[in-house]
Amino acid sequence: MFEDIQLGNYLQLIINKIQNNLLVWANLIELIIFAAITISAFFISKFLYSHVDDLLGKINALKERKKIRILDKLLFPLVLMILIGLYYVIAAAFNLPFVIISIFGNLVSAWLIVKAISLFFPRNKMFRFLSFLIWIIAALRILNIYQETLNLLDSLAFNSGNLRISLLLIIKAIIIFSILFWLAGKVSRIVTARIDSSDGLTPSIKVLLNKISKFLIFTSAVLFTLSAVGIDLSAFAFLGGAIGVGLGFGLQKIVSNFISGIIILVDKSIKPGDVVEIGNVYGWVRKLDTRFVSVVTRSGKEYLIPNEDFITKEVINWSYSDELVRVEAEVGVSYNSDLRQVEKLMMQAIEEKGRILSDPAPNVLLMGFGDSSVNFELRFWISDPRNGIQNIRSEILMSIWDNFKEYDIEIPFPQQDYHLRSLPEDVNEYLKSQFKEKNANKEANYE
Repeated sequence: MFEDIQLGNYLQLIINKIQNNLLVWANLIELIIFAAITISAFFISKFLYSHVDDLLGKINALKERKKIRILDKLLFPLVLMILIGLYYVIAAAFNLPFVIISIFGNLVSAWLIVKAISLFFPRNKMFRFLSFLIWIIAALRILNIYQETLNLLDSLAFNSGNLRISLLLIIKAIIIFSILFWLAGKVSRIVTARIDSSDGLTPSIKVLLNKISKFLIFTSAVLFTLSAVGIDLSAFAFLGGAIGVGLGFGLQKIVSNFISGIIILVDKSIKPGDVVEIGNVYGWVRKLDTRFVSVVTRSGKEYLIPNEDFITKEVINWSYSDELVRVEAEVGVSYNSDLRQVEKLMMQAIEEKGRILSDPAPNVLLMGFGDSSVNFELRFWISDPRNGIQNIRSEILMSIWDNFKEYDIEIPFPQQDYHLRSLPEDVNEYLKSQFKEKNANKEANYE
């Protein structure tokens, strides 16, 4: 009931302001004066255009396009605002009326601010939000009820412990946070660009600094907002316990991945561009994020692997200390083969292969005598593991196959002989007769 009475008084105050201050015939003179001021501002801005253009041209950091926008958007409303200010001074000195001029002064002020904002904001939601806010403030000042409106919004409040939350406090927090959040985004992009362009930092340090800077910038925006609206930050001390419980249970994995990401960046075990193998995933690291590592395979698949896996699981980093990687190609040949010639043919298989390095030198090793073959291993080095390891191994094995075919080198398949011993005599006779019968049938079919 009390709030309804306050709102009714507020509306009646607006009606009285309009009737007593606006609907007066004497204001016609001020309208004529304002029209004269507007026309004068138009011609003065045209006269000053070239002079202001020369002044702005001396600012090296100002681009030509931005300079033209400043002149086109701000010069006329700025001159008009200055002339209105001069009229205020004259009106105060000679006791002249200024009710209508004051209204137009508030409108021109709002117009000038909106034009200035449009130079920095694209015409998006943020621009429309600030423009709407400025025109509302201008309207309240025109009606001379700005302070009364603030008092009404402040009266609509509730208490939560020692914290008093009013509608005015919420609106102020939204406005200040929107502006600070936009500024934080701009500052974050500038800092990120400066860090990324630095040649003295490694990729992992750049990612770490970018994450820390973003966290500090946006956290500062939130804290400045709370401080600007007059909220005692100690009132939120009770949230510490709740956050601790949340981190211990619901956010355990998220916090674990976040801390693991920080550890990876600090110890530099994984960095963008590294060729890694974890589980059945082989590829190069594209990005280190707060929660995951982006690994792109040669097939184009992008795996988002949690940071925790790179701490707790076995990871092969093919380019951790350097890009050199040794590749092995295993081959088995028949016991009837000339082993010296086999060694020579395997070495020929790596000739004219651009990816294979001559230093360290490749070599062929005799690994042992197997059940069905003599086992060799060809070892060679590459310096570009991100281009694939299996593909170069496959290419070498195909060349070995071609060389062996050309020189009739046999690559045997496993063979086993079965010997049946200690069988009864009648069983042995039966098996022999069956064997002879099968051979006879084969010879008859052949004939």
